[in-house]
Amino acid sequence: MEVNPQNNSTNNADRIYLGVVGSPQGQEATSQEFSFWVQRTILVEETQVVVCESTIAGRPYRFYGIINQVYRRSRKRNMDEEFDQSDGDIDYVPPFESDGYTYARVGLLCVQPAALTPPLERSKVYLANEEDTAVAYGADEITEGSELALGLVKNGGNQLAGPGKIDLDYLLGTNGGHLNVNGSAGRGTKSSFLLHANWVLLKHVRHLARTYPSLSTRREIVPIILNVKNYDLFYIDQRSRRYSETEHLADWVQLGVDMPQPFQHVSFYAPQQPNLAVPVATGRPGVKAYSWSLADIIKLGLFSYLFAEEDANDANFSALILDIENLLTAEKLKGDTTERQIQPDGPARTFQELLDWVDNHCRGGNELRNHHLGTWKKFYRRLFRVVRESKGVLRHDELQGQPLNVARKETSDPIVVDLSALAATPELQRFVVATIFRQLIEARTGVNVVRNLVYIVTLDELNRFAPKGARDSITQLIEMVASEMRSQGIILFGAQQQASKVSEKVIENAAIRVLGRTGALELNMPVWKFLSQSAKGRAMTLQTSEKLIIQDNFREPMLVRIPFPAWAMNPDEALVEDSEDYSDLLRGV
Repeated sequence: MEVNPQNNSTNNADRIYLGVVGSPQGQEATSQEFSFWVQRTILVEETQVVVCESTIAGRPYRFYGIINQVYRRSRKRNMDEEFDQSDGDIDYVPPFESDGYTYARVGLLCVQPAALTPPLERSKVYLANEEDTAVAYGADEITEGSELALGLVKNGGNQLAGPGKIDLDYLLGTNGGHLNVNGSAGRGTKSSFLLHANWVLLKHVRHLARTYPSLSTRREIVPIILNVKNYDLFYIDQRSRRYSETEHLADWVQLGVDMPQPFQHVSFYAPQQPNLAVPVATGRPGVKAYSWSLADIIKLGLFSYLFAEEDANDANFSALILDIENLLTAEKLKGDTTERQIQPDGPARTFQELLDWVDNHCRGGNELRNHHLGTWKKFYRRLFRVVRESKGVLRHDELQGQPLNVARKETSDPIVVDLSALAATPELQRFVVATIFRQLIEARTGVNVVRNLVYIVTLDELNRFAPKGARDSITQLIEMVASEMRSQGIILFGAQQQASKVSEKVIENAAIRVLGRTGALELNMPVWKFLSQSAKGRAMTLQTSEKLIIQDNFREPMLVRIPFPAWAMNPDEALVEDSEDYSDLLRGV
C-alpha cells in the first residue's frame, strides 16, 4: 500500500499528534530506530505504536514503529546541579518551571512504501489508530475471512487499539500450524489462554457455519482438552463467580462478543475405577469412564506406549516388547485394510494372564528363548508396576475396557479428558496422550477422512510429555504430530513453563507462539534468542491479563489484553447448583 499525500490530512484527523522527530549528534535516526521529542501537554508511554510521516526526495513515506523507551531530560548537566538548585531542600519550589523535555526512542517496524531509510528531522509523529496498528504489526496482510481476534491490542498502559488478530492460515495448517504458550506458573495464565483460544475459535467456526452453511471450504473443528491439574477444567461449562459484566463485559464487546458464555455441552472423561464400571470421583456428575484391556491395546497398536522413556534406549528390551506384541497379535485382511486383534490361542488375553505367562517364562518357560533372562525379568517388573498402579485404566482381568473415542465427523463441543487422576504414574498419563494422538492420526489418514475437519488438542505441561532430548516412542509421536500432521488436520495447542525444556521440534513447529509472564532465566535461553531485548523486558513484566503474540509473519510480538473468562477455571470459581455425584457413593465399594 502506497501513501497518498493528498489523504494525509484526512487520515491524521483521528490521530493524536505526539511530537516531532529529532536526530541530534549521538541520537541519529537510522533505518531501524529514531527519536522524537514530545509536546509538553502530551503523555507518551512505552509500548505505544506510532506513525511518522516524512517526505524524502519528493516522495511521501509513512513510518510505523513501537516506542521502546521514554526519557525525561532536564537542562542540568548532572545530578549535582539538580541538587544544588534546591540546596538539598525537597520542599523547595524553584521560581521558574523546569524547562526539561520528554523524548521517546522508537523501533521501526515497517515503512510504506517499502524503503530502508529513516524519517527526516522535523517529521510529525502521531499515535497509531486501529488501522495503523494492524499495519505496524503486519496483521493487515491477513486474508479476509482468515482473521481471528484473540485479544485487544495494548497501546500504552491503559489505551487500546482495537482487536488483535491472528491468521487462521498460520494456526490451522495452511501456512503453518499449532499454538504454543509459555509462562511462569500461576502468573503466566497458560491454561486460561488456551481455553480462551478454544472458545473464540469454536465461536468463529460456528458463526461461519450459520452464515455460509453451503460453503464447501469452511472448517470444522473438534476441541480435545486434556486436564492435567486436579479437576480444574471439569467446570468450564459453569459460569465463573469471579466474572462481572460491569467490570469485564466491555473488553468482550470490543472483541466482537456481545455476551460471553461458558462452554456448552462439554463431554467429560475420567479413568475408570478398579473393579467398577464408573469413573473415579471428580466432584461432578455426567462424567464417562475410560480404560483399556489388553485386547484393546493390541487391537489399537498401543502396546509399546506402555513402557517408560528410559526403556526406549535399551535395544534388547525394545526387541522383547516387539516379540511379545507379535506373539499376542492376530492380523486379518478386511477389504483394503488390515485389522488387528488379540491372538485367540495366544499366551494371554488379559493383563493378569500376561503377567502370569511372563512370570512363568522367568522361571524357565520355553517360548522366545532368544532373549536374556534379565531382560525378561525387567519386562515383568515394568509391566507389573504399570498395571498395578493404573488405578483401573488398565483392566487386570477383563477382556474388554472402555477405550476413549474422540473421533468425530463434524464440529463438536469440547471433549475434556482427565489425566490428573494418574498423576502418581506419569507413564500412564503419557500413555493416554499417545492413545489420543494415535487415534487422531488414524482418523485423519485413513480411507474415511472427513474433509476440512481439524482436531485441536490442548495439552499443558508439554515438558512432561515431549521433553527435550527424549527419544522414546511417545515423544517421537508428539514430534511427528508437530512436524507432519498440521496439514492433515491435527493441531496442537501446547503450553509449558519453560520452552527450553520441551522438544525443539515441537516448539519450532508452532507457527503461533504466545508469551505470558516469563522469568529472565528462561528468556535468556537459546530458544528465545529471536526476541529483541525490549520484547524480553515486556515479557518479564506482563500482567496476568496480558500476552505477547508471536506469529511467523508479525514484525514484532503483539501485546494484547485478554478478556476475563466467563467460565470457571476451577471448582472454587464455579457457580453450580448443588447436585449429587453418585460415583462418590461407590468410591469405597
